Amino acid sequence: MPEAQSRTPGVHVDLDELIALEHRGRRVSFLPHQPVHSLLSGRFASRMRGRGLNFEEIRDYRPGDDVRSIDWKVTARLQKPHVRVFNEERDRQALLVVDQRLSMFFGSRLAMKSVTAAQAAAIGAWRVLGAGDRVGAIVFNDHDLVEINARRSRATVLQILSAIVAQNQELGVGRGLVTAPIMLNTALETCRAPRAARCHDHSHQRF
Repeated sequence: MPEAQSRTPGVHVDLDELIALEHRGRRVSFLPHQPVHSLLSGRFASRMRGRGLNFEEIRDYRPGDDVRSIDWKVTARLQKPHVRVFNEERDRQALLVVDQRLSMFFGSRLAMKSVTAAQAAAIGAWRVLGAGDRVGAIVFNDHDLVEINARRSRATVLQILSAIVAQNQELGVGRGLVTAPIMLNTALETCRAPRAARCHDHSHQRF
């Protein structure tokens, strides 16, 4: 690819451009803006992190325990109140799914959809890292899928951005690219795969 074309604003992105979006990531919030009791608050109960879903144990009911934590099946079986105890989940993991297929290579006079997706992913990655959480990604196009496991490090974000740039700069008209709609399903199935089935670093699959 000619160097000039790879840096055409709005058509392709480069690594420096995505790294420069770090400052925008600091101003982005993924917290809901509606009041807790608003009809538009959706499934979010609060702007603060609450009790996580990491199950720890079932133990005897003790005075002061929340009655909503009572495990009624165990209580009925043992004829004595028991509660389910959970660990507070403070670490949150984000997995970015970035589409860089040929079907994304269109847009307005401002930018291609593939560029917008790349920029949004970069801002999201920087925001998650800035919040102290782990971030990973699945970056895919019509023939490749790159999976990067979630970690809390700047090196991981740069790895994600590099994968996005590599696929983004492959896009273009007249390059013999063949569309593969099935790749979207492949990426989503990868999201659902058990963590134990994933590689320790990242997998690179070719279709």
